[in-house]
Amino acid sequence: MDVDQLKSAIEACLHQFWDTHSLAVDGASESVDGLIDPLDSLTAVDALIELENIVGMELPEGSVIRRGGYDSKRQFIEDLTTRVLRYVVEQAK
Repeated sequence: MDVDQLKSAIEACLHQFWDTHSLAVDGASESVDGLIDPLDSLTAVDALIELENIVGMELPEGSVIRRGGYDSKRQFIEDLTTRVLRYVVEQAK
């Protein structure tokens, strides 16, 4: 699988993961909801199970998962895809 195919597969996986695991947070409310991210970093680690199947190697959560979680679906997909691809390319050298 080339890098573009890998990127597309990772993005599709993360898109689906976000839709099933993120919290619906209303940013306009003045409740506890404003203090949490829609997807915390501990939950994001669960996405690595699927990603490891796609890339064919174990991924170190400390290197690819953003500390503190993700504020938006776009941030989650872009950040994690970039970090995973960077790690895979570095390991292939």
